[in-house]
Amino acid sequence: TPYSSRSPSLPCSSVDMDVQMLTTGYWPVYPQHPSLILPAPLASHKANFESYYKTKYQGRRITWQFSLGQCIVKARFPKIVGQPRDLLISLCQTLVLLCFNADSDDSTGGYTIVDVMKKTGIEDRGEAERVLQSLSLGKEGTRVLTKIDRDEKNVDNNNTTPAGKTKKKKSKKVRRAVSDHDIFVFNTSFTSNSHRIKITNVQMKETAEERSKTHEAVTRDRLYLIDAAVVRIMKSRKTLDHRSLMAEVMNQLKFPATAVDIKKRVESLIEREYMERCDGDRSRYNYLA
Repeated sequence: TPYSSRSPSLPCSSVDMDVQMLTTGYWPVYPQHPSLILPAPLASHKANFESYYKTKYQGRRITWQFSLGQCIVKARFPKIVGQPRDLLISLCQTLVLLCFNADSDDSTGGYTIVDVMKKTGIEDRGEAERVLQSLSLGKEGTRVLTKIDRDEKNVDNNNTTPAGKTKKKKSKKVRRAVSDHDIFVFNTSFTSNSHRIKITNVQMKETAEERSKTHEAVTRDRLYLIDAAVVRIMKSRKTLDHRSLMAEVMNQLKFPATAVDIKKRVESLIEREYMERCDGDRSRYNYLA
């Protein structure tokens, strides 16, 4: 479904949005973020698209896959003179970075992971932690945020020995794990020679149980699509032999399906009285209106 927020019928905005429609069952199951707090321009474009789509396609339901959203964010840094840098980041990374925008009055003191989750609507703590890690602990040239460990923030800068000599503080490596008390601040020392900077989010490690649930969900969605294809063909042809039905179903499906899978769905549809076998020829099916 082609759609762009740059359409002349929509009000002007400093933010552009392009939408790609995915068909359920053809794509894997992705994490849902139903409570994300979108900035006003994006929320407006989202509402405009929903209105446009409902007008164009009656009866279809939209489920936003925010975890697949990609953004190009223009960012200015004190140490970089000239044009702003283009950050290629995910939607969740964008929402987190907006918390540290210079226009925000309370961003100078930094935020904890709990603060970030409240301001962005990211309810999954694991996802919030991965986003903050990617923005502060990634490879050199991508650390647009700085992580201050809980114990590091409370170090006594006036720590001296009994003889009056100042102790030499050992440099401490920043922890990757994020606690509720760690502080994240905007990295005012950030520099990069690249004009476009891609910051990849930390990938979640899928457990065997999660992998099994994903496989079950995809299989279930594909069963519905096989059912729909069989009913659509039989409704059009009214009567059809088994071999021709199998060939037409496989031709319509956009994912790999075996003859055994389709035969099981045909049996299920016969049990639910969507179709029946012909009395004189058991290899031929009739559609039941």
